[in-house]
Amino acid sequence: MAKYEQRFIVQELENHEFLYPDPFGDIGLTPNIKSAGCYESYEDALNAGVEEIGGAFIIFSFYEQFD
Repeated sequence: MAKYEQRFIVQELENHEFLYPDPFGDIGLTPNIKSAGCYESYEDALNAGVEEIGGAFIIFSFYEQFD
């Protein structure tokens, strides 16, 4: 039976872009949900939203399959 883990992504509400890890180790914004950075806990996602966006944002949760 497959196992699943809950993950979180953060979306900025003004321009509707998602937080993502850029190739240089920083955090940026992307319009592509597939490029969005995944956080392992709600608290990590919340902290990233506060630190990186500072304004209005939303946190989505989803489940990722792993072996």
